[in-house]
Amino acid sequence: MSGDHLMNDEPSMTNAPSTASAVTEHSSFAIRHSPFQRVRSGFTLLEIIIALSVFLIIIAGVFAIAKGAMELSEDLTASQERAMTRQNFIEFLRSSFRRIPGDAELLLAVENQRGSYVPTLTVFNGGDAFSPGPSLPPDTSVELFAQDMPGGALRIGLRLFDSQQTNTMRLGTYKRRAPSKDDVVLPLIANVQRFEVRLLDSVSGKWENNWKSPVRPLFAELLLTLDDGVQSRNVFWIPPITKRQQPGLMPQLGPDGQPLPPGSVPPGTLPPGVPPTLPGNPNLSPNANPNAVNIPPLSK
Repeated sequence: MSGDHLMNDEPSMTNAPSTASAVTEHSSFAIRHSPFQRVRSGFTLLEIIIALSVFLIIIAGVFAIAKGAMELSEDLTASQERAMTRQNFIEFLRSSFRRIPGDAELLLAVENQRGSYVPTLTVFNGGDAFSPGPSLPPDTSVELFAQDMPGGALRIGLRLFDSQQTNTMRLGTYKRRAPSKDDVVLPLIANVQRFEVRLLDSVSGKWENNWKSPVRPLFAELLLTLDDGVQSRNVFWIPPITKRQQPGLMPQLGPDGQPLPPGSVPPGTLPPGVPPTLPGNPNLSPNANPNAVNIPPLSK
């Protein structure tokens, strides 16, 4: 019995090492698969979402900076263009007023257009002063007008009137109207918020919004504001009135620069036919002719 028992115990003694190794392998497998010591082989979904969010925020910031720089560049370009347009318009008016002929006539009127008062300046016999092309005939006229645009802005332009329209305007029977497709119109500047023209009266010294006097004003004033909000005030010199003279004759001007009426004599000059008086000669007697020439006797 004991012998059988010993023989039956030998297999269990021989299987003891294998059982121990199995227990050891199971322990190491449990340790390798522990959640605290496992090896990471990639990114989690949360990490990917965070990375994409950061990337999108950076891209949005770069895009916003680029868009702001482009808008600033466009604003600067538009501002420079408006400043150049304003300066060209002002220089055109300055040159036009300076070149107004001496026998031209000026007429300034203010009209009510949709609740706003806009000026209209008409130049009769203006020659080539306000004409961008050749000189105009004496029986025509040029009108500097302002017209309403959609949105409340104004458009400034030049309109040419023929001889019949000019005659009716001079008679005061012409009714102003908006330019039509049959009129000869030259657009000058658009998107104007404020446009005022006034003429300086040399007698009263006041700026007038309406001008029908035959007397030539001394200066013209322009108040201009474009859609950029920049306000400008400019004063233009207007040449004095001079009538057409015969070739070779110059008009007589007074001390104020205005032409003198026909038959008048400028100060410091003698009327026609009156001989000049020579200065007195102290060597002559009081009863002697002051205009006589004292010729000394010949020496022997």
